[in-house]
Amino acid sequence: MSARLVTAVLCLAVAGTGRLGGQEMLRSYVVDQERSSLFLVTHRAGLLSFFGHEHAIVPGEWRAELCLAEPIPRSAHGNVVIQSRSLAIDTDSARALAGLGSGPGADDVLEIQGKMLDAEHLDAQAYPEIVLKIDSVAGDGEGSLVGFGRFTLRGITQDVSVPMRIESPNDGTTRLSGVLRVRQRDFGIEPESKAGLVKVSNDVDLHFLLVAAPTDQPCTNAEP
Repeated sequence: MSARLVTAVLCLAVAGTGRLGGQEMLRSYVVDQERSSLFLVTHRAGLLSFFGHEHAIVPGEWRAELCLAEPIPRSAHGNVVIQSRSLAIDTDSARALAGLGSGPGADDVLEIQGKMLDAEHLDAQAYPEIVLKIDSVAGDGEGSLVGFGRFTLRGITQDVSVPMRIESPNDGTTRLSGVLRVRQRDFGIEPESKAGLVKVSNDVDLHFLLVAAPTDQPCTNAEP
């Protein structure tokens, strides 16, 4: 974790001691996938990175669970589970969702798709799920949060902290958004490279926007 992020987390935790809820009843929130979005972006690196592409990846199958209350307590938690084999790279809809322009040609996309899921990379057959779990949060009472939890990829789990934003528009829903940056090598994946000059960056960003509505179903303080 960078020194800047550590400082931000400490500030949020201190600021939130009097403003985050502590004893509120956690309720289960139903995530509306039609109004939510989830995508990953890989970045370019190397001497000739301007010749390469950023890549956008979207899951065809995923689910999310949230346990929240108003105001947001430290014990709020949730998870996002992605089916690895459902990931699609550089489709038109994926690149549009990520705000990217034109991407590689159709033949290149097929090759990249195969590599992404193969045993040297995501190994989707052996590890069918990618999981982000948030166990607790700290916040400033003004909508800025940091979620603390774990990210599991290829059977490897790493502790993570995720900067997030929570909003409550006047439609009865809650919107939780954030970006988790992970490093491929932390999960046993060597970024792709062409002659060492054009290569995929070690960093990959998972963007999420979860639009959810509360239910009358209580949650426990344990993770969902």
